[in-house]
Amino acid sequence: MNVTYLNDSDLHFLQFCSEEQLAEFTRLLTHNSKNKPRLSSVLLRNEYYLSMEGHPERHRRSWQLIAGELQHFGGDSIANRLRGHGKRYRAILLDVCHRLRMKADKTLPTVEIEQSLLEHFLRHAWKKMDDEQKALFFAAAEVDASKLDDILPLQLEDQKLIAGISLLLSGKLNRILHNHAVVSVTGYGLLSGPVSTAFNSLKAVSGTAWRVTIPAVLRIACLRRLIAVQHA
Repeated sequence: MNVTYLNDSDLHFLQFCSEEQLAEFTRLLTHNSKNKPRLSSVLLRNEYYLSMEGHPERHRRSWQLIAGELQHFGGDSIANRLRGHGKRYRAILLDVCHRLRMKADKTLPTVEIEQSLLEHFLRHAWKKMDDEQKALFFAAAEVDASKLDDILPLQLEDQKLIAGISLLLSGKLNRILHNHAVVSVTGYGLLSGPVSTAFNSLKAVSGTAWRVTIPAVLRIACLRRLIAVQHA
């Protein structure tokens, strides 16, 4: 099955990511929190991607397919079929901001909108973290601080701080992301309750896959900064 990739300047940096970084990002797109393949994944049915299994640079050589997978999940499934492709990254980013109730200035560059989104996510996730999880974050960020406001003035530009946020998106603190970025931040209760069950049933037929796009956009924002630092 073909993965349609729309040329997207906001995703060109993916070609400079390491194999490990892309493999981890791809896993986020193609598998759920229980490590089960997503039935809606197009990439997992792509002949080229499948043929590259076991290759040491499988993901680096498939970066456009991976980007196309993100665009696929960012678009409404019915609309994707009609137009033959998904959405470009900036549109997905703005959708995620709206979903997380963050007012984004559409006139700003993509990287600045991402900056605001990372801060928004971090502030909300912080409220739900216990002391042990906060300690893990500070250890990953390698900062001597005890309060979130002590590090936010760094404007999320420091590579170690981004590493701390990346930890929040990793398997070690995965529950924070899924339970708080998707539930608490949005306030829609996507994971439980009769109303959310009906809502999720509707979204299973059509609509943006928020459980994929929210963490994916946060991950893209982190990766962009890591790569920028490496190529500075």
